[in-house]
Amino acid sequence: MRDIFHKTKEILKGRGKIITIHEHAQDKECISDVCKNFIYLAQETDHEDALHAPQVHIRKFFDSLNRDEKFSMRVKGFFYVNRNRRLIKVCYYHTLKILLHWKSAIISPKKSVTMA
Repeated sequence: MRDIFHKTKEILKGRGKIITIHEHAQDKECISDVCKNFIYLAQETDHEDALHAPQVHIRKFFDSLNRDEKFSMRVKGFFYVNRNRRLIKVCYYHTLKILLHWKSAIISPKKSVTMA
């Protein structure tokens, strides 16, 4: 069984958008929840600042007692676009969160072993 929820919302009188995608899936081995958020904010600017690499933060957590696995990633940065001879700075913030709950005590599938 798999459920997907999608939502798009404008913020700050049309200067920005928030896009949310949430997915819940369940099968024999695990229950998974995946949440993706994309935030964009546009503002007019007079000059272009130096572009830097996006900031990326990754975290992973594993709880062997409850058989939960969590993963999160955040990316933050900006880019420039020209629109109708105006310079626009677009700031973005992307988030990905994954939660897995394993139903069985054996998390990884069995592997065949051969001895020589």
